[in-house]
Amino acid sequence: MTRKEKKLSYERAPSMVWYNVLRPIFTVIFRTFWPLRVVGAEHVPKEGAAVVVSIHLSMVDPFVVSYGAHRMVSFMAKEELFGVPFVGLLIRKLGAFPVDRSRQDATSLRVALTVLRGGELLGMFPEGTRSNTGEMQEMRTGAVRLASKTGMPIIPTAVVNTDRALPRGKFIRPARIEVHFGPAFEIAELYEKHPKGEATQLALEMLRERIQALHRSVG
Repeated sequence: MTRKEKKLSYERAPSMVWYNVLRPIFTVIFRTFWPLRVVGAEHVPKEGAAVVVSIHLSMVDPFVVSYGAHRMVSFMAKEELFGVPFVGLLIRKLGAFPVDRSRQDATSLRVALTVLRGGELLGMFPEGTRSNTGEMQEMRTGAVRLASKTGMPIIPTAVVNTDRALPRGKFIRPARIEVHFGPAFEIAELYEKHPKGEATQLALEMLRERIQALHRSVG
């Protein structure tokens, strides 16, 4: 890929027209084939920026989170998806942008900062890939670093049963799914009281605990 092609691949193309056209379609899907229960939607601000951080179980998670939030959530997504016919176009129109998971991708971080500074919702899966067990894996630091750099709140989020709706490497199947949003919290105070590395680890532990608490509250 040339430098110009690389630059173009990171250009965002979110479209509220696409979002508004697709939302009724997802409404049908989430009321019939994948009945969706949304819990804690009041914790998602109707306007303004925040970092929405969720466990990652399935390829449908970004659509479930964005639908439940009732706002477009711009997710970092692995760059390979943008080369898949139609899928790449679809997720780009819904605000997604690519990240190279094999390295520290400074360009994707700059795009993420642009999203937050523009008053939008940024979506991130801190594990970097889907969980095969339903349990949280080791978390990367990108979400808490962005939240600390911008001063934006973090909204812990848990998806449930999406791995049953669309299992890795298998066909879709009917399933009852859920998305739970927890109260937003800020981590700026941690960075004021602790060294940067220690503050990052404390923020990750806090985030993990809040997401796991959402999972334990299911039912």
